[in-house]
Amino acid sequence: MKKSLIKISLIMIVVVLSVGLYLYKAEPDFIVDRFYEQIYSERLPAEPEVLLNETPVFFDRAVESWSIQKNNGEWYTPPSNPESTDQNKYEPKPVAVATSHEDKFMVSVDKPPDSVRLTVIKTDSGQSLLDETVVLPNIALPKQNGSFLYQLTLEWTGESDPYRGEYVLEIPMTADLPEKFTFSAETLRQGQLLEIMVDYADDANDIVFEQSIYNKFRWHQLDGSLRGYLPTNYNVNPGVYEIKYGVKSEGTEATQKIQVVSHDYQIQYLIVDPKTEQETRNDAAYAEYYKYYTPVRNQSEPTRYYTDSFLWPVDGKLTTEFGETRYVNDLPTTYRHQGLDLAAPTGTEIKATNRGKVVLARSLILTGNTIMIDHGEGLFSVYHHMQSLSVDLGDIVERGQLIGTVGSTGFSTGPHLHFMISYYTTSLEPGYFLVGEPITYD
Repeated sequence: MKKSLIKISLIMIVVVLSVGLYLYKAEPDFIVDRFYEQIYSERLPAEPEVLLNETPVFFDRAVESWSIQKNNGEWYTPPSNPESTDQNKYEPKPVAVATSHEDKFMVSVDKPPDSVRLTVIKTDSGQSLLDETVVLPNIALPKQNGSFLYQLTLEWTGESDPYRGEYVLEIPMTADLPEKFTFSAETLRQGQLLEIMVDYADDANDIVFEQSIYNKFRWHQLDGSLRGYLPTNYNVNPGVYEIKYGVKSEGTEATQKIQVVSHDYQIQYLIVDPKTEQETRNDAAYAEYYKYYTPVRNQSEPTRYYTDSFLWPVDGKLTTEFGETRYVNDLPTTYRHQGLDLAAPTGTEIKATNRGKVVLARSLILTGNTIMIDHGEGLFSVYHHMQSLSVDLGDIVERGQLIGTVGSTGFSTGPHLHFMISYYTTSLEPGYFLVGEPITYD
């Protein structure tokens, strides 16, 4: 009898184990419906939390989908169960209000998503201010004051984890921050452009900004911010300059020191055919230049046309650096070389260094076939001595677009492109835009 009971017990154990193994592998849906939270506790839907300075703030789940991979490899969407909903996550929480630049805005998730995309929408206008991929947990504060809706799209692809899903979190955010000044550099070399940003500023008249580097300084109005530039070149003496800045209505004032470092400009001795010089450097040539060329750079589109970096306009050899002092036929000139000379065979393609609007496209006695592109906010690129022009006045050109070919028209000793970049009429070292440093023979 005792042996029979042992035998029956063993058989029952084998049966239970077999059934358990079957259930584990086959996983009938009725088992999963009832017990999936226990079976797949590590695969349950992700739980996000939105924090401002480590304090939970309100958010809404506009989209929430989740699937888990069962042990048999099949994908399964758990049924919603209102009774098991975590009521705490729906408790009233304060709307996020940022009042300090040191505020920390974070989104934490217990299961890190494979991708996160952030869209920031201005509440009053519906304008999308930002749409880009971000990395959790830190989320940037708005770049301007006002009310915003942060839409955060989180995706779990299921490629490396046994679950997949998509959430769209909608997070109201209000920003009420003081003006913030940012200087692009504290040390500049002659030929470099200093950029000043004032975030959370709407009124340029309320800004204190006193400096002695550039006497035509102006602010460029952005959405809720201001941007200004101080150009330097061979006309700005090396030394330390003090900039006083602040906000009138708040009575704030501070000082920023900017050091301008000298650049070792070259001297060039140029031999030009006297006939070429006579035909291209005369009263008629200068009168035409001052009439058609000079005034164009006094006006610029108030916002940037471009978003990408600047590229080389032509594949050529450097024959003249920016800022060189010149002797033409042994006589000193009264001007510095305002760009780069890039020698290349006649007919070589010339491309727009960046997106912008063509504000000059014509033949001039002095500079030959000439193109000038306004890139917005006072920044221009200029192309001299071209053989042919491929664009017309008023055209919007894209970065890298063909605009003409290399030639030797105007006051020129051979086929090359004279390439310039300027802030309004102040010429700048093009190398800072192309490669981040001066372009020299070295």
